[in-house]
Amino acid sequence: MTSPSHRDADSATAARLRRQEVVTDLARRALESDDFDKFVRDAVTVVVDTVNTEYANVLELRPADDEAVLRAGVGWDDAASENGTVPIGQESRVDDVLRSDGPIVGDHESDGTGSESALLTTHDVASGIRVAVGSGDEPWGVLETYSSERHAYDDPDVEFLQRVADVLSSAAENVASDRDSRTKQADRTVSKPSQERIVRTLETASEGISLLDEDGEFVYVNDAYADLYRYDPDEMLGMHWEALCPEDVVDEIHEDVFPRLSSGGTWTGEAIGLRSDGTQFVEDHSLSMTDDGGMVCVVRDVTKQRRLEEELGEVYSRITDAFIGLDPDWTFTHANDRAADLIGAESQELIGRSLWEAFPDAESTLESKFRTAMATQEPASFEEYVPSLDAWFEVNAYPSETGLSVYFRDVTEQKTFERELRENNWTLQRLYEITADSEHGFDEKVDLLLELGRERLGLDVGFVASIDADRDRFEVDYAISEDERLQPGTTTSLSETYCQRTIESDELLALDNVPSQGGVDDQSYERWDFDAYVGSRISLDGGQYKTICFADSSTRTAPFTPAERSFVELATQWLSYELERQQYQGELEELVAELEESNERLEHFAYAASHDLQEPLRMVTSYLTLIESRYDDALDEDGQEFLEFAVDGADRMRQMIDGLLAYSRVDTRGDPFAPVDLEDVLAEVQSDLQMQIEETDADVTIESLPYVAGDSDQLRQLFQNLLSNAIKYSGDEPPRVHVSAEQSDEGWAVSVRDEGIGIESNEIDGIFELFQRLHTHDEESGTGIGLALCQRIVERHDGEIEVDSEPGEGSRFTITLPPAAALEG
Repeated sequence: MTSPSHRDADSATAARLRRQEVVTDLARRALESDDFDKFVRDAVTVVVDTVNTEYANVLELRPADDEAVLRAGVGWDDAASENGTVPIGQESRVDDVLRSDGPIVGDHESDGTGSESALLTTHDVASGIRVAVGSGDEPWGVLETYSSERHAYDDPDVEFLQRVADVLSSAAENVASDRDSRTKQADRTVSKPSQERIVRTLETASEGISLLDEDGEFVYVNDAYADLYRYDPDEMLGMHWEALCPEDVVDEIHEDVFPRLSSGGTWTGEAIGLRSDGTQFVEDHSLSMTDDGGMVCVVRDVTKQRRLEEELGEVYSRITDAFIGLDPDWTFTHANDRAADLIGAESQELIGRSLWEAFPDAESTLESKFRTAMATQEPASFEEYVPSLDAWFEVNAYPSETGLSVYFRDVTEQKTFERELRENNWTLQRLYEITADSEHGFDEKVDLLLELGRERLGLDVGFVASIDADRDRFEVDYAISEDERLQPGTTTSLSETYCQRTIESDELLALDNVPSQGGVDDQSYERWDFDAYVGSRISLDGGQYKTICFADSSTRTAPFTPAERSFVELATQWLSYELERQQYQGELEELVAELEESNERLEHFAYAASHDLQEPLRMVTSYLTLIESRYDDALDEDGQEFLEFAVDGADRMRQMIDGLLAYSRVDTRGDPFAPVDLEDVLAEVQSDLQMQIEETDADVTIESLPYVAGDSDQLRQLFQNLLSNAIKYSGDEPPRVHVSAEQSDEGWAVSVRDEGIGIESNEIDGIFELFQRLHTHDEESGTGIGLALCQRIVERHDGEIEVDSEPGEGSRFTITLPPAAALEG
C-alpha cells in the first residue's frame, strides 16, 4: 500500500497525465483539422473541464480596430458573446497580458469603468488566469479562464494553460497557410514553422507521448516515449502497440481496457511495458480515443515508485501507532492496519473516502485543528474525543503541501484512569473531611457519607441497615432515597433483600447488571427491582451485623472499578470502627457510671467509717489518759508499759484513719487546678517540717522550680510526704535531700533525691500500695498510706511517679506534672 505522499503523488501524476493527454490531443487536431473555429471552441471547452473553472475564452487581436474580438467562449451567455469585444489600449486587461513576461494569475477586481469587458462585469468573475497566444513581438491573441469564486490556481494549472496557448498559436498560424490534404505520415500542407512548433510542444513534455492510428500503429512518438521502451523514435513509427506489451498483458488489454475505452473514450491505469531488450517495467498509462478511431497515449515509468511504495508499506505496517494519510481534500489516501482496527473498518474501505464522511462528528472536533495545521504548515499535537468511536485519541498531525500525515493512539484507557484517579482523589478527600469533621455528629456523617457514595458510584439509593439473621429481620437505620420502602425505621424480611447475599459473602457484593449476572434470588429481585447493587457487611461484636449498600433500578454501563469498590470498603471500615467505638463507648460509660457509683459508696463508707471509728477511738484514748493520770502510781513497771502500748496503738489508729480519709478524698474533695508556684509550695513544706529538719540536722537544697497546673494543697501534701520520708530514712548520717526540676515532653519532671538507706529492688513495686510498709513499727513509725496517697495525688494531676533506688545509696522520686500553660488549652 502506498504512503500518503505517494498517494498524493499518484493523484498529482494522474492529473498531469490528463493535462498532457489534452495537450497532445489538441496538438494532433491542430495538425489534422481544417476547421479552426471548431478547434478553438474545443480548446476552451477542455480548458474549463481540466482547470475546473466556469468560464474560458479566446480573444483574437485586431490592432487596426484597437480591440480584441471573442473567437470562442464557454460559460458566457449569448448576449455577452455577441458583444464580446475588448479594448486593447493602454491599461486594458489585454494590454496587461501582452506586456507581461508570463501568465497573469490571481483575483479579479472590477474597476467599474468602460474599459472593463462586459463578459467579466456581468458574470461576477472573481479570479482567473490570462496568457498570451503567440510570440511577444506579434501576438495573435489572449487565452483566458475565470471562476466566480476565489480560486487557488497551482503551477500545473498555469503550465497547462500556457501549453494550450502554444498549440493555439501554432494552429492560428496554420490558418494562414494553404490547407491541402494530409497523409497518414503527417504529409501535410501545414507551414513548416507551425508544424515544428506543434511537435515541439509534444517533444518538450516529460511524459512519453504517442499517437496511434485506427489500426493500432504508431504515427508519432516523442523522445520520452521512445526512451521508455529503449527504441529510436523513427524505429517505432508503423510499429503495432502489441509489440510493447507481454503476451498476457496484451490479452488483458483487449479484454478489459478496450471495452472501457470504447464506452468512455478514455482509460487510465497501470500496465506492464516490454522494452526492446526484453525487460519489463510498471507504467502509468493513459489512453484517449480520437475522432478518427486512433488513440493518444501518455506513459510514465513508475517502477521505482512502486518499489518504494512496497518498502514504505512494510515500514508503515511496522508502525505501532495508527496512521492515516489525507490529501488536501481530506480524502483518505492511506490507513495502516492499526488505524483500521481502531476505526473499525477495513483499510481499503477507507481509501478514497472523505474523513468527514467517515466521521461526521469529527467536523466539529478535528476539523479546526487539521485545517489550522494545513493552513500554517505547522505540526499539531492534541487529545480529542471522537463520539462515534466512543474513544479518546492522542493525535499528532504533520502537514505538507500534498496533504496531512496523522499518527494517533487510543488513550481511552489512560484518560479513563486519569479521570478515575481524579474522582478517587476527590472522593477520598471528601471522605476524610466528612469523617474528621468534629462539628457533625455521627448521624449527620452517615448521611453525608451515603450522599457521597451515591455521587461517586452514580447510583440512586444509599442506605445502612441492621441485620438480625436469626429473626429474619432487616431494618433501615439510615437512607438517602426517595423510595418509601427504604426510609429509616422501615423493616422487612431479610430473606427478601439483597442484603441476605451481602452478609453471606466474605467480600464486597458488586453487581453491575443483575438481569444478566444474577447474584440474587428472583423473589428479592422482583421485590426491589435493583439492576445495579453494591453492598458490604459490617461485623460487630456479639455476632451482630449491619450493611452499607448502594443500588439503582438501571444497570451500569461498566463494572464497578477497583477505586469504586475501594471507596465502599473504606466506608465500611469507618462505619465498623465508629459503630464499635460507640459500642465500646456505651459499655465504657456504663462501667464509668458503675465505678463512680462504687467510688461514691466507697467514699461515703470511708468517711462514715472514719467518723464512726474516731468516736470510740477518742473515748478509748480519753480513758487511757485518765488511767495514766489517776492510777500511774498504782501501776507497776509492766502495767505502765502496757498502758504506753495502748496509748501508742490508739495514736497510730487515729493516724491511719486520718490517712485513709485523706486518700479517699483526693478525687472528690480537691480544689480546681490553677497555676501553682512549686517554689512557694516547697517553702511551705520546709516550714511544716522545720522541727524534723532541725532535730536531724538535715540539709535540704532546692533548685529553681517551675509553675505547674495543679491543686496547691494536694501538691503540698505530696512533697511533704516525700521530704519527710527522705529525712526519716536517712540512716546514720545527717539527711541530705535535693529537689530539682527539668522540662520534658510530658511537662515538668520534679525530682526529690536523698542519700539515705535506699530500697531493695524487690520491694520497689509494692511501695505505692495502700498500707504497704517496708519497716516494722519498732524500726520506723508510719501508717503505710503516705506513698499511696502521693501516687493518688499524682494520678489526679495526669502525671506519673517513679522511683529509682539503690540500697545504701539513696533514692530518687521523680514526679511528672503538667505545665501551667496546659490550663490555657
